[in-house]
Amino acid sequence: MNKLRLVLLTATTLSLALPALADEPRELEWLELMPEEEAETWLAESSEVDHSGFEAPEPFQSYTTVGKLDGENVRIPGFVVPVETDGNGKLKEFFLVPYFGACIHVPPPPANQIIYGRLEEPIPMVNIWDAFWMEGTLNIEDISNDTADAAYTMDVDRLVLY
Repeated sequence: MNKLRLVLLTATTLSLALPALADEPRELEWLELMPEEEAETWLAESSEVDHSGFEAPEPFQSYTTVGKLDGENVRIPGFVVPVETDGNGKLKEFFLVPYFGACIHVPPPPANQIIYGRLEEPIPMVNIWDAFWMEGTLNIEDISNDTADAAYTMDVDRLVLY
């Protein structure tokens, strides 16, 4: 009888804990945003980039996304590139990029390595030198402006220091 109680208690505890775990965002690595074979190609080509400023290499560009990530609750680290503020200078929309200086550095990352973040409520402007965790619902959506192209967007629930 004691074994049955233990099994029932364990099952009850797990059934109560699983919904809480399901609400936790899945932590993503940047390369998970592109197909594996494409990631290998991009990494190989990126290792040959000349950062001296004398040569402007042909940027690697891809909008190929990973369909199973669409609508997922995720968490990913990166750097904020402000795009839009409200009338009080608070941050509303931004690009999240995998490394500091992307979007102003040559060459920029491919579109499937940039996420366009949208905050429901504007927040005080962040320090672009700091890395942040961005959490929310990831969507497959092309965004293009003068700064960069993104193949993903996120409805941002949280933006916190890394």
